[in-house]
Amino acid sequence: MTDRMTVADTARIGQASDLVGAVARLDVSGLSEEDFLGAYEAAARLGRLTDALRARFAGDAARRSSPDQAGGGLARRQGFGNAASMVAAVTGGSQAGAWRAIEAAGALTTKLPLAHDLSDPGEVSDNHPGPEDRSDLREPADDEPVHRFPALADALLSGKLSTDAAALVTAGLQSMGDRVPSDQLHELERRLVAKAKNLKVQDVRRLVAHAVARADLAGHVEREKRQHADRYLSWSEDHTGMVTLNGRLDAVTAAPIRTVIEQMVTHQFRQRRDQDPLEQDQRSVGQLRADALYDLARHALGCKETTNSGVRTTIIVRMNLSDLNTGEGLGRIDGTHQPVSVGELRRLAGEVGVIPQVLGGSSVVLDQGREVRMFTRAQRLALLERDGGCAKCHAPPEHCEAHHIVWWKHGGGTDLSNGVMLCTRCHHDIHRQRWRIRIRKGTVEFIPPPHIDPSQTPRPGGRTAITPDGDGRHSTHEPPVRETGKNSVSTITTHTEKPRENPAHNAATQEAA
Repeated sequence: MTDRMTVADTARIGQASDLVGAVARLDVSGLSEEDFLGAYEAAARLGRLTDALRARFAGDAARRSSPDQAGGGLARRQGFGNAASMVAAVTGGSQAGAWRAIEAAGALTTKLPLAHDLSDPGEVSDNHPGPEDRSDLREPADDEPVHRFPALADALLSGKLSTDAAALVTAGLQSMGDRVPSDQLHELERRLVAKAKNLKVQDVRRLVAHAVARADLAGHVEREKRQHADRYLSWSEDHTGMVTLNGRLDAVTAAPIRTVIEQMVTHQFRQRRDQDPLEQDQRSVGQLRADALYDLARHALGCKETTNSGVRTTIIVRMNLSDLNTGEGLGRIDGTHQPVSVGELRRLAGEVGVIPQVLGGSSVVLDQGREVRMFTRAQRLALLERDGGCAKCHAPPEHCEAHHIVWWKHGGGTDLSNGVMLCTRCHHDIHRQRWRIRIRKGTVEFIPPPHIDPSQTPRPGGRTAITPDGDGRHSTHEPPVRETGKNSVSTITTHTEKPRENPAHNAATQEAA
């Protein structure tokens, strides 16, 4: 059982605050690079521990703010509409941050499972702060453990995990707490915590979404139905004439919109390479996206030519062939982090007019050896099946290119065991900082240089880095698949132009393990 805080402990909090405040006034610019990095990590751990303490208070504020309490609960008695409003006022933060702290507190106290949807607390705005009441905390009995999720609580209280990451993991686990057996739930908890310690929050979000979807497919399908029903788009015009668009879209509805706009923007950026620096396009990414949406609408109003844009407007959908045939299971859309049920992917295929192709057969060459320098489209899709996007930073596929691990001019072959998907920034960083890359059993590993990690411990890349152990479907590229079997991956491509017989439009990938 966790010890109870006393008035004396409150005094210790004040003393610790004074000490940290004194250190915060110190100038760090005189530290050597090594000392700076060490001190920075120590400060980051201190911040995570402080956030864990604040989460504990936020969680208890939510418990005390239950409508069943006298006067409508603590928050109402203090003049606030809900616990998050009170927490935000005390901390000086946002209501979105307050909800994340309350969510993270679920790992620190015994708590009944929440029936709310698995959504990203980071996407809750102050205008849409979430449910009015998420204060279902209760006092534990004497013989109950305080920590509902012990591995998660240990990581949070040791400063190894941020409250933002803990909130995502907690929300994911609680979303299926009454649907998955306890032993399976805690095994998944341990695996998620082990992965999340080394990930950024946006990657933790992807990790949790995929893990929860696979552990509770029926619940995931129900969430998809609710999200599709909740989709909307609205706009308003202010007194200056500027129009504000606002909306929420489910993954399948958003997929073609995001894919086309992002690929149009990527096409514009690549065109800049050949432009005169004095006349180069200076539009920001936001401006390019706005102009892309305008161009799409203008095109729909009257343009009949769809084959000369120069933009690769293709949606890549991946799923197991057996799942495609049965209509059950999970797949994914390149560039979309949320896993998608096969049923929804089939709906997408029916609504946008796709070209289905079963891939990885003997008619597609995935290994070109030394005969050809550039990776083919088939190989690029196979690499994306393994890496997901940038194998190092997980940037979306449209921002990446296939690169040789051993340079072609130095004898490296143009095959999957020597290829890796990288965004431009990571590609340059790897060469500049002298990282090493290797492929082991179809998994990408990045080996840091000694000045970054003296032990040079390999770091997993690609999908392996953001997938719980045992849940991943990683391509096994040793040797390339030559036969189409019942577990082959089906890739579905959609084009803005009329489908035609052309080898350039064939897609290929390898069997998912």
